[in-house]
Amino acid sequence: METTEQVLAEKMTRIQTAVSLGKPDRIPVIPCATAFCAKHMGVKLSEFSLNVELGNEIIFKSFTSFGDIDGVQQTFFYVPVLSSLWYNKVKLPGYQLPEGTLWQMDEAEMITIDDYDTIIDKGWNAWSTHFFRERMDNILEEKILPALSYAPTAAKKFLENGIIPFSPAIFTIPLEMLCGGRTMVRFIKDMFKIPDKVQAVFDVMQQDNLANVKAIASLPADQKPPAAWVGGWRGASEFLSPKTWQRFVWPYYKQVVEAVVDGGMIAVLHLDSNWERDLEFFRQLPKGKCIFAPDGSTNIFKIKEVLGNHMCISGDVPAAMLSLGTPDDVYKYATKLINEIGPSGFIMASGCDIPANAKPENVKALISACTGK
Repeated sequence: METTEQVLAEKMTRIQTAVSLGKPDRIPVIPCATAFCAKHMGVKLSEFSLNVELGNEIIFKSFTSFGDIDGVQQTFFYVPVLSSLWYNKVKLPGYQLPEGTLWQMDEAEMITIDDYDTIIDKGWNAWSTHFFRERMDNILEEKILPALSYAPTAAKKFLENGIIPFSPAIFTIPLEMLCGGRTMVRFIKDMFKIPDKVQAVFDVMQQDNLANVKAIASLPADQKPPAAWVGGWRGASEFLSPKTWQRFVWPYYKQVVEAVVDGGMIAVLHLDSNWERDLEFFRQLPKGKCIFAPDGSTNIFKIKEVLGNHMCISGDVPAAMLSLGTPDDVYKYATKLINEIGPSGFIMASGCDIPANAKPENVKALISACTGK
């Protein structure tokens, strides 16, 4: 009988083989889900949203009920953490929203034009500390950081049961944070009205952004995650002209991904929305070191056509199929992905998170297509 250490080593080899564009012994499965796990286990979203220990337990119980998975992208979920990505407040189920409703970003103008000069003068991390204290009810120090301190304990639960906490570290680019904090409409206008000022702010933000990546990369080997989630959503090709995208998105995204890879981690390119127009740019990223993880908007077969010999692809069983389809539908589609996107350089997952209203039997079918169990 294999030890837990042997099981983890076997799974990590399977994942690394896929990432480096090789053909593993079977397709790795690394699902991502939050609200689905709560509903699957019959737990109120209001409790799941704010209780890190409960969230860890529920995600663990949900996924281990489906059989042998290789890893998970999140070991627990604390909804206020989203404020550290969007620089806005979050409405919570059971509080500002009816129980059972998914949490929602309450997008408002939390960052002003005047803040741009302060960021340039003080630096992003220093300005952010003040921002969270004064405009966000000190949410960073009182709630987010204490919750994140639970991460090692949450990871331990999965590791002790032979499951890899794969990509708990989260990074993004300046555009995503300012686009949330300024609001999308105001920020898009800023890029056209004061583009040089915006770029100057980006450059300052990026210095601290890259320092934050290096801080994770410098952790001891037994604490450093195997991968880091590098997200993008409003920076997608479908929202911006090529000229704007090439100035305000790609250089910064490329730098973050390269910093993650240089730091000895796999870069999980969690890319919501449609990035098809600019797929060729992703060939500039280190070969065999990244995972392109679309959310269903970017055609996974187009990704394979453009990037299949350059980077691993993850996904992309559609949310609608997991919610409204049958287990047979899911199994057939997952098998199609294995045969046409894989079997080399492919990891099975949903497109973005498994939706909250997915049928458990459909999630089981997704996993079974890979494990045969």
